[in-house]
Amino acid sequence: MGLCRWCGQKGPTISKVLGFCVSCIRNHWAEIAKEIDALHAQSRLAFGLPPKPPRTKGGIPCRLCFHRCRLGEGEAGYCGLWRVEEGRLTGGSPKGAKVSWYLDPLPTNCVADWICPGGTGNGYPRYAYLPGPERGYANLAVFYEACNFNCLYCQNWHFKRRARRDVYLEADLLLGALASHVSCVCFFGGDPGPQAPHAISVGRKMLQRFPERIIRLCWETNGGESRSVIREMMRLSLISGGVLKIDLKAATEAVHLALCGVSNRYVLENLAYLVQEAQRRSEPPALVVSTLLVPGYIDAQEISQLARLLARLDPEIPWTLLAFYPAFILNDLPTTSRRHAAEALALARAEGLKRVHLGNVHLLSEWS
Repeated sequence: MGLCRWCGQKGPTISKVLGFCVSCIRNHWAEIAKEIDALHAQSRLAFGLPPKPPRTKGGIPCRLCFHRCRLGEGEAGYCGLWRVEEGRLTGGSPKGAKVSWYLDPLPTNCVADWICPGGTGNGYPRYAYLPGPERGYANLAVFYEACNFNCLYCQNWHFKRRARRDVYLEADLLLGALASHVSCVCFFGGDPGPQAPHAISVGRKMLQRFPERIIRLCWETNGGESRSVIREMMRLSLISGGVLKIDLKAATEAVHLALCGVSNRYVLENLAYLVQEAQRRSEPPALVVSTLLVPGYIDAQEISQLARLLARLDPEIPWTLLAFYPAFILNDLPTTSRRHAAEALALARAEGLKRVHLGNVHLLSEWS
């Protein structure tokens, strides 16, 4: 049972760690921002990550994402990966990255599996081997160990422990993992954005080396990449039959700042751009949006605002609503309830969205 330190409200969907209810976050952000910023800083310093994007005067700029870090000698960027050593920006390249991977049998638990070729056969025969789910085939899941967000509920936060390793794996190792039954590759993490030069290089080489095969290139990202980077991600998905999946965290900037430590303004700009680009290929959809139903924080107001935004951009955008499981800092919240999920689906459809799906249903609780 959490307690909001501003209004005094109590409830099981108010995180004791975060310390504020969603209403106070939205309505009193200026007054409580300092406390929440301190929580994010503490959570980052525990892993040796800078609490804020560095802005060193005269520093070397990094242009991979919206942070636009400027790094002085010995400084690391907000992602913790890129740093300046002897006057040069280092930390990754098309040749090497901090990355791991595994084979995942299809169909798999992917936010796009209900509309993608691997889960449905959508796009057969150009983009799928089978007219239905690609049973017998596999996804090559490529996990990049860095991120430019600081989500307090990160499901894969353990990568922060590994991210300090000075081990960079060559791109050719990933090409060697492309077994004959692999029909799609998903770059995720962490987030692929901070190591986009490597991921993009790998994706291009896969398509060039195996032009006769179906190899769908997919991305699961927070959408914070620079425009040039995310443009190339989308291009590779469009030509290969893959999907670019944007994890849209929250509608209200204050809620996004509280949960993720960063603004969502640039993400929303990228999303509007991607909607237009995705129209170059109607089927299978080249863009999917997902949102985690965080109890108490991604509430009816956030869902309605997100749905309204998406419907204005394109009512045909596939939107996956995901059940929440407590993890990392926000480990004192319950899982998403069936009532919360049903309400979110109804609100999304009421705003005019035509393709809405509920994922991770096995995590739903009876709690109301």
